[in-house]
Amino acid sequence: MRSRRRRRFIAGILIGVCIGVSLCLAYSFNLLSGVQLQSSDFLYKVASPNRDPAQQDKIVIVAIDDRSLEQLGHFPSWPRSYHADVIDMLTEAEARIIVFDILFSDPAPGDEQLAMSISDAGNVILPVAYSPTSYKSTGAGDSNDSGSFIRSLSVFEEGALAAGHANLLPDVDGVVRKSPLVIYSHEQSEPSLSLAAVATYLRRPQIIEAPPENGRLPFAGRSIPLDDVNGMIINYTGAITDNGQISSFETVSFLDALRGEVAPAVFYDKIVIIGATASALGDTFWTPTGRMMNGVEIHASAIDTILSGDFLRPASSAITIALIMTLAALCSMVVLRFRVLWATLLAFLLFGAYVLIAFSMFDRGIMFNMVYPPLAIIGTFIGVNLFSITSERAEKRAITETFGRYISPPVVDRILTALERDELKLGGQQQEATVAFADIRGFTSMSENMQTDELVKVLNIYLSIVINAVLDHNGMVNKFGGDSVMAVWNAPTPCEEHALLATKAAIEVQHQIKELQHNNALLPKIDFGIGINTGIVIAGNMGSEARLEYSVVGDAVNIAARLTSLAEGGKVWIGSNTFELIKERVVAEELEPLTVKGKREPIKAYEVRDICEESTVEV
Repeated sequence: MRSRRRRRFIAGILIGVCIGVSLCLAYSFNLLSGVQLQSSDFLYKVASPNRDPAQQDKIVIVAIDDRSLEQLGHFPSWPRSYHADVIDMLTEAEARIIVFDILFSDPAPGDEQLAMSISDAGNVILPVAYSPTSYKSTGAGDSNDSGSFIRSLSVFEEGALAAGHANLLPDVDGVVRKSPLVIYSHEQSEPSLSLAAVATYLRRPQIIEAPPENGRLPFAGRSIPLDDVNGMIINYTGAITDNGQISSFETVSFLDALRGEVAPAVFYDKIVIIGATASALGDTFWTPTGRMMNGVEIHASAIDTILSGDFLRPASSAITIALIMTLAALCSMVVLRFRVLWATLLAFLLFGAYVLIAFSMFDRGIMFNMVYPPLAIIGTFIGVNLFSITSERAEKRAITETFGRYISPPVVDRILTALERDELKLGGQQQEATVAFADIRGFTSMSENMQTDELVKVLNIYLSIVINAVLDHNGMVNKFGGDSVMAVWNAPTPCEEHALLATKAAIEVQHQIKELQHNNALLPKIDFGIGINTGIVIAGNMGSEARLEYSVVGDAVNIAARLTSLAEGGKVWIGSNTFELIKERVVAEELEPLTVKGKREPIKAYEVRDICEESTVEV
């Protein structure tokens, strides 16, 4: 038994390892990329941001909002003088950097004034739009082919401090999670608007100090983690505003800035980003926080991520694979070592522990994979449980088949069920049952005249007839007494018309023995006397805590034994209780009252000659 359990434990561990390896392969081939993207968003929604508020205070958004459109008219018809006046106001307020998320690629009224304001300010960063020839978003990383850059008019760029691309490239599910810090096309490289803004804010001599290497971009003493196409994960933070949007940054209306209704101190020494937030302009994107944000706010979040140095990076493949295998192995041992309820509870705790660790690591800038390690727990729990259930059933079947050769199958089932429920103990209960004994006549003298091997062989032939007849008629072979067999009906499992079925089994035994002896003249003749009685018995586990045996005891059992000792070979005698239950179904003859040991008064008994033909009893 111990070796069987060891083999089952090892097999269960191997199943867990196989599940873990399968998940590692799926992870390596990126089979669930879309699910991985969406699952990582869960970290943004639940984990608490760990960000220095002082960094966010360095950024102010000047929003071209719905109120500005209502007062100033349709945005494309605005004269460029509006933007020039805002630049002049920000310059007077001593804003350190002015970033436009508005592309001035076509001529418009007021261009001269805007160009002059940009040149006089000396701190304006203008956007560039990259238009790829083809663009493919895979979810694991974005790849772009060669394309072209759409720039602001040269009259503006000549006076600008710097320029950067303003492209926001959503993943396959439409969510903006990353900002491409550098785009390369036709041997040109263009930094992102956010990278240009931080570089100029920090007064760096150049925006791109060195090309990305080994998935990292060196910048101003920082090492920015990038994906394979130079995308930086944006560390979104912030609270929900009254209009349902998410904002971490102070925001003022373009209209108020244009009219000079904002205190200069709001902009002093700040990075000021000017962009659209009006719903009519449609510059909104889904973010991993679960809400839509305007493009200008996403750029602000990217600037804040670089400025604060609170970068996010996925856990390495080695760590993810190690987590998958470790969790699969732990879950396997939990399922194999504990009962179902405890195993389920511990699996939930293991799952919860991983989620809590993932939240903690997210606050430290490391994004644990939220698909494959949890799947390792779930998949292993299900897989190993299915294996355990299957193996336990096979083991129970093997035990039943093995012990069924020594103990009646209903008793084996009852014992195994009691073991599972930890209910295997001494005790019994009262119930009606029919008990039959079959005893060999003249066994002592026969055993003296036969060799032991031959005797055992002959006994097995005759006893097989008795055993098969009992089992075929839904009875339980309870015990052997050397030259006798005891069988019980209606215990431990219910059995309708148990008295009739016991009697039919006894008649069948006598018929088959006669037929066997008729067909095999060389076989030594053995006759059985069979006694049957029905009554209330005590059925249950008898013996001691160290040695239990399921059996029945009581006066009804004793009467059946006494009837058997008196019955002639080849005869079936039944007690009066049994006769009353089956008298309309048998051909029987009442015997003279019998005096039996342990009874003061003689008892009634009947000899059953045959069973009446009927079709209502199903065997």
